[in-house]
Amino acid sequence: MSNVSSKDILKKEITFFKELHLYFNYADVKKLLIEKNLQITNSTLKTYLHFLTKEKVLFDAGKGWYSSIEKPFRLNKEPVKEIISTINQKLPLLPFFCWSTEQLNPFTHHILSKFITFVYTDSDYLRNTVEILDEMNYSVFENPTKAEILKLFKIDEKTVIVLPAISKQPESNENYAPIEKILIDFLMENIKYKIMESSEAEKVVEKALVSGRLNISVMLSYAERRKFNLPKSINQVHLNTKGGDS
Repeated sequence: MSNVSSKDILKKEITFFKELHLYFNYADVKKLLIEKNLQITNSTLKTYLHFLTKEKVLFDAGKGWYSSIEKPFRLNKEPVKEIISTINQKLPLLPFFCWSTEQLNPFTHHILSKFITFVYTDSDYLRNTVEILDEMNYSVFENPTKAEILKLFKIDEKTVIVLPAISKQPESNENYAPIEKILIDFLMENIKYKIMESSEAEKVVEKALVSGRLNISVMLSYAERRKFNLPKSINQVHLNTKGGDS
């Protein structure tokens, strides 16, 4: 194949491929070419993929990852604005990350009426953070043990759980946890706090993944960092088909 025909054929194959797959990586594209008996060097393939991304045939989904979803995921920040503002006023230099289950309500099958807000901060400042939120009449739990969760934990109108920060977690924007962190945290915290059935929690994440383009590379790296094995349906989300039951 000439370089021109190679590019044209690759564009045609990728255009068809992306209609079937929401997220896919470099290895997926390489496998596709092998299956089609298309010979192309790694360097040329990378150049072509860059070209297709620039042409908006593909969309960047993180290091080595691509997506057929054009619009980036937009996170509703409103549910955690008050808590973030409160903590920043009292401890303006404190690094912390915050998210709420209310931010995931658009993706739930049964709409949540009561929510949990999670605050992740330096372990040396857990008590300070709890005291600040106590003063604002939040129902605060400081890194509760399994026994404490079983005996004391309940979700009311202003429930907050303060936990030690996870090292090397996705970067936050003004203390708002990014969606890539939220989805992994949600799956893990759901195991502890029984927010909903695990199968429904997986559906929530799947729906979030298809509602806007995420940085899949960051999300998967964070899951690996937390030593969390993603459910098969989510771990292989790049194999999901459009129009399928998410």
